[in-house]
Amino acid sequence: MAVRSKPITMAGAKHLAHGGSRPTNYQSTPPCLSVTALAIALLLLPLSLFPYSHSTLKGTPEWDATRAQGGRRGPPLRFSTLQVALESDAAPVKLPSTRFESLLLPNGLRALFVEDHTVPVVDVQVWYHVGSKDEPPGQTGFAHFFEHLMFEGTRNLGPDEFSNYIVRVGGVDNAYTTEDTTVFWETVPSSYLPVALWLEADRMRGLDITEKIFKNEREVVKEERRQRFDNQPYGMVVEALYEHAFTVHPYRHMPIGSMEDLDRATADEVRSFYDTYYLPNNATLVIVGDFETRAGKSLVQDYFGRLPAGPTIVRNVSVEPPQTGKRVVKLTQDVALPAFVEGFHMPADGTSDAYPLRLAAKILAEGDSSRIHRRLVYDKQIALQAESEGNFTEDPNLFFVLGVMNAGYSPAAGEAEVEAELQRLKSEPVTPRELEKAKNQILRDFILSRQSAQSRGDQLGYAAVVLKDPDLLDKELARFLAVTSEEIQRVATKYFVPENVTVVEVYPEKNVGPGLAPAKADPRVGPTTIGQ
Repeated sequence: MAVRSKPITMAGAKHLAHGGSRPTNYQSTPPCLSVTALAIALLLLPLSLFPYSHSTLKGTPEWDATRAQGGRRGPPLRFSTLQVALESDAAPVKLPSTRFESLLLPNGLRALFVEDHTVPVVDVQVWYHVGSKDEPPGQTGFAHFFEHLMFEGTRNLGPDEFSNYIVRVGGVDNAYTTEDTTVFWETVPSSYLPVALWLEADRMRGLDITEKIFKNEREVVKEERRQRFDNQPYGMVVEALYEHAFTVHPYRHMPIGSMEDLDRATADEVRSFYDTYYLPNNATLVIVGDFETRAGKSLVQDYFGRLPAGPTIVRNVSVEPPQTGKRVVKLTQDVALPAFVEGFHMPADGTSDAYPLRLAAKILAEGDSSRIHRRLVYDKQIALQAESEGNFTEDPNLFFVLGVMNAGYSPAAGEAEVEAELQRLKSEPVTPRELEKAKNQILRDFILSRQSAQSRGDQLGYAAVVLKDPDLLDKELARFLAVTSEEIQRVATKYFVPENVTVVEVYPEKNVGPGLAPAKADPRVGPTTIGQ
């Protein structure tokens, strides 16, 4: 499986709005610096939008900086027979392949084991198949709420004791929430695998949600929303896009939830959500690292086998009807420069069209020489930044194109140049060199995502839960490498059409050039929507 890096929101990220699995320190930045945040936020959106994380690394900007790395020590990491030449005159590259074993407990818990003695650490992940799309109306933000509550004590452990067990032995733990999943993980010295498994089993069914903890964590989540969305430049842009691009599917609300729903939430509602989704029959356990598989299976049976299964989960997710006309939303905000974000509806991850679309995103916007970036930033010099990326998820989502305009240029000017590049993608096959470059980038991502126990576990969990097939961890790469220029042209023609797009245009409250005020946008009455 090609790597799906953790995407982040347009409200926090390293510069603007990080809602993702990489906690950051928040500090004010000059307007000239913060304007690039819109582009940076969308640039990092390859998997599923806006995971929100808990971290024991207080004040650390990136949890993945803590991943253990080291030299090879043993034989379990094998290499596949597939060999790929990155360039015509280069030697073939042997790609890493992951051998895993699985175990299904009587209570429905699925466990996946990857034995790898490269370094003396083990990574444990629990993937709960619940995300923001499972939240009923009036309870938005509940999945993300549990990302916090799961660290706040059980019937056996007090608040923060979970993380204390991990940190005291030199480990690291974290969690993140997406539209489709909530994932908890810890990396510890391999001798502490039994401790990590006991901790995860304990909070799977033993969480203690007291009224005091509920109220305290609700305020924490509300403050997180203020920092990462409400009080950030461009912080509400993606939220506005999703509210207008989706009409019935729950992807229309962000994992962070609304302030109104958080205020209305009760402890009893939160406990009911826990009893519905945080069950062994709705969880996938992933263990990667320095352990013996037979011993690992025995430990999983001991700690998780005693947990009772819950009722079968019935998911009633509304199917989004096809969009029939272009939608335009105009916002006036306290930002330095105009900007725009376009969202084209696209299919779910793992479908046949997802692979040429992912390659199209790389051709359009990965690197300074990519088409959209080169056209808007270098050739035309009308934009400070221009990017595109697909937000590939379990259900159909959006393919993004964005631009932060230079002073004196309107969002419409950037949209016109983007449309010219999209038309070019539809009318002309991409060149062999561009296609080769995009596939090389996929290969690079594939190799880098196998360098640590945590990152490999993350890819395996995603393949098992979101793609529904853990074998795709290795097999999916062939689907990317088989994509042709004609397939890229076909999906561009199919999805990059006016009736399939929603556009959010952002205008500064203080105009930075003639004719840059939106026709009808008024911050006092909210966004103006034009179209169907």
